[in-house]
Amino acid sequence: MQQELSKYLEELLFYHDRLSVPGLGTFELSHAPALIDQIQGQVSAPAKSIRFNANLVMDDGVLIDFIQERLGWSLSQTKKWVADQVAEINAALDRKEIVELPGVGRFFRNFENQLQFVAENVNFNLDSFGLQTVAGQLVPRVEAEKIPALKKKLPNTATATAASTATPKQDLTSFIASNLTWVLAGVLVLVVAMVYLFYPRKVAETPVDENIANLPQERLNASPSRVPDEETAPAPSNEDGTINPLTDAKENVASPEEPLDTETSEIDTEAPTLAPEEHDAVIAVGLFGNPDNVQRLLEQLSKDGYAPISRPENGNTRVGVSIRYQEERELRNILREIRDKYASSAFILTRDGEEVNER
Repeated sequence: MQQELSKYLEELLFYHDRLSVPGLGTFELSHAPALIDQIQGQVSAPAKSIRFNANLVMDDGVLIDFIQERLGWSLSQTKKWVADQVAEINAALDRKEIVELPGVGRFFRNFENQLQFVAENVNFNLDSFGLQTVAGQLVPRVEAEKIPALKKKLPNTATATAASTATPKQDLTSFIASNLTWVLAGVLVLVVAMVYLFYPRKVAETPVDENIANLPQERLNASPSRVPDEETAPAPSNEDGTINPLTDAKENVASPEEPLDTETSEIDTEAPTLAPEEHDAVIAVGLFGNPDNVQRLLEQLSKDGYAPISRPENGNTRVGVSIRYQEERELRNILREIRDKYASSAFILTRDGEEVNER
């Protein structure tokens, strides 16, 4: 019965590179190129070598379908017949016997009780099936005959033929040997050029400005608030000596390029002296808990020409603008403008230094 199973396996292996035997394993074919045995002088045709993988025990259905179609049995009858064949093979292997499948190979267990498979010398490649090993004799490589030194006066044709047999490596070696001086000079020029291009050069020191070098010691590392009062430029004023409110308001506007310090930009309780007809007020724009939102609003207010201020309030930060006005309608116009631009909930926080919270 094993011979009948091996007959089906051998026939299928010519057409399938992988063939599964349910419960036993899977036969796999791999392409082997033509081989040249230089020792024995033989040439073998391309073939397909077979090996067995005992870990792939899943049924691909090829063997069952083939046997069922060939014998005309039912599916259950065919599966039972294949299972009986596999059971006999496993029983013989457990008895340490060698199971031979003619045309395929032999199974046996080694000393470690591992299943081993030895394939027969069968070429399952249909393209080269039946081609026998042929004898092949190697063709020795003939070296070019060296011309003796005495035979220098040969015809031009013979000289040209001998010169053509020289290899490129020999030509390069002979060229370097005959032009050694020029080769060394070229290498030296290349090294000098590489050193000149990649060697770091000393950066010229920037001359120090004499005005900076002669700066008074009391001005070094001093903040603008520590500059002597006599060097501070006087604030612009009107002809009657009063401070120009528009100019003073612009000077108190934070520069949009410089970030504002939300912790120190609190409402100034000591504002500059106002003219008799002037009033000051603070319009509250918003209350924020996120310092980033406070910073963005302060920069936007400063960019739009307002004098932004901020102060802490119940764990948050109140942001507003400082306003100077003479008539009530000026304050109302500015309040309406801020509501349209920033927040409809803006209100008057203080008037002349007193909190009013006027909506």
